[in-house]
Amino acid sequence: MERYCRKCGTKLKKEALYCPNCGEKDIASNKKFLNKYKIPLIIAAIIVIVLISFFVLTPQTQIIKVDDVEFEIPADYVNEPSRTNVSYDGNVKSSAMGWSNDKTYIEIGVTRSPGSGINSQEVAANVGGSPTKMLGHSGYYQKYDDESYSFVFGLKDRVCMVYVSDYDAFNDIKVVSEDL
Repeated sequence: MERYCRKCGTKLKKEALYCPNCGEKDIASNKKFLNKYKIPLIIAAIIVIVLISFFVLTPQTQIIKVDDVEFEIPADYVNEPSRTNVSYDGNVKSSAMGWSNDKTYIEIGVTRSPGSGINSQEVAANVGGSPTKMLGHSGYYQKYDDESYSFVFGLKDRVCMVYVSDYDAFNDIKVVSEDL
């Protein structure tokens, strides 16, 4: 098939990219390039879109550790060093840490008795509140006058207390380590 310049009509050689007479770029050569690489370009574009949406739409989390219990919370929470507290009186060890983001505060405390052990379910029950299941555990829920909330539950020989300034923050918290 013979080709001609679309601008001046000069006959073009088979491999020509430009017209030798007027310098017009041969549009057909661009179409050949696009046809040859159309499918790989579409696949590359889909891969880029999938990767971008994975990083943008997937909620990012962080693993935090209070005493030796691991929790998962959203990545936008920042540790509040002034709220870190560890005490040990020879029988009971208590650790608490706090995190906040722009709108919510989370504090997690873990109490345990390293030597003799404690009945964590009994201790959680003595704290009081309404029996309920949250964070994948049975425990006791309390609502405070200042519109904050807590959930206390036993985890083997540990008593865990999760305190939040907004009830919806409970949905953002997961207990990660359970085989202590």
